[in-house]
Amino acid sequence: MDVYGFNLEHGQQTGGFISIYNKDEASAINNVIAGWNTQGSNACPDMRCPGFESVFSSEIVPGMVINPVSTTSSDKQYITVRVSKDPNSGDWQVYYGFNGEARLTGYYPRSLFTSLSYKPVTIMFGGYAFKKEHKLPSPPMGSGNAPIKNAASFSSVKFFDAGGNSHQINSALGYISNCYRVSDFEHDGFFYGGPGNFC
Repeated sequence: MDVYGFNLEHGQQTGGFISIYNKDEASAINNVIAGWNTQGSNACPDMRCPGFESVFSSEIVPGMVINPVSTTSSDKQYITVRVSKDPNSGDWQVYYGFNGEARLTGYYPRSLFTSLSYKPVTIMFGGYAFKKEHKLPSPPMGSGNAPIKNAASFSSVKFFDAGGNSHQINSALGYISNCYRVSDFEHDGFFYGGPGNFC
């Protein structure tokens, strides 16, 4: 997924993500999320939060600054993210790469989860934009441009089952706002985003 940076106001947040959760646990916010974000306030997306176990040899940890980021007038910078459940331990492993192949950065121990450890999961991915106060404008999503020209993208999107077999993603992508758009899913990827503002 392409990575962008914005100067946001306090209470605004935007980013790109992949989320794995079990519907039984949605109300408890018991899920695994990986991606990038830009926010105008402090949250807990890093190692100050309990649970994530970093791999000693990893060069990155959650919360690190990604630099450089993409702009609409220069080369795209991207992160490769992979999340998988270890078949032996049941731990959820997070792999990450900057402009290249993803490598293991750490894991969330199985002990943190209940039904996410042994029941079917739901996978969500895409962009998001958030504002805490109604009077604030909605922040940009992706590159700040709607698809397709100069828009942010996800590419090489793949789903692997427990046996390591890849499956094509063939469902339509949806959106829930007039501020942002998403393209059709083609060639293992899609474009998304928009300028936000008051819409």
